[in-house]
Amino acid sequence: MSQHPIFSIHIPKTGGTTFAEVLARTYGKRVAFAYGREHPRTHPRLKECTHVLDPVAVRSLVDDGIQVVHGHFGAADLAEVEPDPRHWWIWLRDPIERTISHFHFLHDQTGARSKLGRTVASGAMSVGGFAGHAAIRNLQSRQVGGVPIAAFGFVGITEHFAAGLDMLGLKMPGGRRAFANLNATKGTVDRATRAAIAAENIPDLALYSEAVQVFLGRQRDGLSTAAPAFATSGFKRLFTARAKPRHALRERPIAA
Repeated sequence: MSQHPIFSIHIPKTGGTTFAEVLARTYGKRVAFAYGREHPRTHPRLKECTHVLDPVAVRSLVDDGIQVVHGHFGAADLAEVEPDPRHWWIWLRDPIERTISHFHFLHDQTGARSKLGRTVASGAMSVGGFAGHAAIRNLQSRQVGGVPIAAFGFVGITEHFAAGLDMLGLKMPGGRRAFANLNATKGTVDRATRAAIAAENIPDLALYSEAVQVFLGRQRDGLSTAAPAFATSGFKRLFTARAKPRHALRERPIAA
């Protein structure tokens, strides 16, 4: 592929839904969403495919001027469409908080599509059992695969969402007042349950710790994300502006 769009990996409950809104308001028709064939927001070209990121469909998107593809896919899905992780973006979240948020999202959901979602919504599964489920355990590590997190073009930390947007030169819809925990009513989880969740997600905890160090190091050094070579001057400006170091990061986590 001669042109290189950005591929933004949306791991559930890491702020990806909020970030999708940022992308939609910033790029309009230049962003395509990939949430599966049944999702109403998935780009029509990707709805026609049996695989989440079919190379032919992605090439057509690029030819149509798409500059960012955002959705539920992982590093393994990018092997054929864009193997260079410098063109990948990802947001990661504290694995304990991500798991709790994911559990409560499914618990409060009506008409869940998946068997796991229906089980959680019925009250038949505890948050501890949810954390140990094969589909949930170390979800972030599995999406990253064996790719070093430092190789990603952008690594965002949900707990520092505003600072991550600053690093990209993007603006939050609604301003900083929008930085509120969307799952504020999820309640408390006792220490023993948190320890059980942590025990099920040791690789994710290690990945998150490394990602935080990568994020803070890039912020400290004022590093920016490289713009795609085919970007317009306006798009390029967004990604070549050097970020100013910030030492007081107090944002609350975005739960979407």
